[in-house]
Amino acid sequence: MSLREIAKETGLNRRTVGKYLKYPASVTPPKRETADQRPRRVVDEVAPRIDAMLRSEILLKGRVIHEHLAQEYGVAINYQRVKLYLREARPRIAEELGISPGELAGLHRRFEVVPGAQAQVDWGMRAGSWPMSGFRRSTPST
Repeated sequence: MSLREIAKETGLNRRTVGKYLKYPASVTPPKRETADQRPRRVVDEVAPRIDAMLRSEILLKGRVIHEHLAQEYGVAINYQRVKLYLREARPRIAEELGISPGELAGLHRRFEVVPGAQAQVDWGMRAGSWPMSGFRRSTPST
């Protein structure tokens, strides 16, 4: 069959048919040379730094960690990768620090209202911008 006949029958462009015929597909897909090893992750390179940050402050936000890695260490890493690593690392670090999973889940919710105080909220707001009275994080019970 000619290229035009094949193109008409398949609905492809004549030039596309020519490319397919010129470079036939291989029978087997190419294999990775390191099939037995896990692919390299950028987050694995900075994991000790992230773990150290979490050991100093277990409730440190992923956004803050990501910015710190980018500005202080010049690491080009995707924010989503940092969040995924934190989801895995935070319970492990909390266990090392002796914090139970229930306490860890409740730590960010422990706020007490202090009338007349400036707001100190971790949600990216400036101090005093919260429309209600101030909040202060209470100390966790041990």
